[in-house]
Amino acid sequence: HIEELVRLPDSFLCYTPSPEAGPVSPTPALSNGFVTFGTFNNLAKITPKVLEIWARILCAVPNSRLVVKCKPFCCDSIRQKFLSTLEQLGLESLRVDLLPLILLNHDHLEAYSLMDISLDTFPYAGTTTTCESLYMGVPCITMAGSVHAHNVGVSLLSKV
Repeated sequence: HIEELVRLPDSFLCYTPSPEAGPVSPTPALSNGFVTFGTFNNLAKITPKVLEIWARILCAVPNSRLVVKCKPFCCDSIRQKFLSTLEQLGLESLRVDLLPLILLNHDHLEAYSLMDISLDTFPYAGTTTTCESLYMGVPCITMAGSVHAHNVGVSLLSKV
């Protein structure tokens, strides 16, 4: 390499928030009367095991809801398959809101105001979505693992 390698002292990542980010919204549970979990991670990261764990979490929290936003949800058959999988795991589809891709970054970031708690994916954790969630005032639940891709959320959360 020609460039000098620089090691960051505290984290593996430098995150620069979007200048389009609006203010942090109050947690929606205050006005809704229920907790909304959510994720904006890539659908490819949402494995059957992830859905199983998320369904268990929601079934354990009465009246809670799940909001998931990702590009493929513009396709009705993908939305229906996702909802059907959750129903097979015991989570009623009426408790789930699926959002397609949001084109404008400001609107995408504002959508974090729909959730109280962000759920990270595993074994391939979120990076940008975790940073965005935290920046928009939404705490994130993640899980430790044995490889870097699984531990991104743990690494980020250990530095805030």
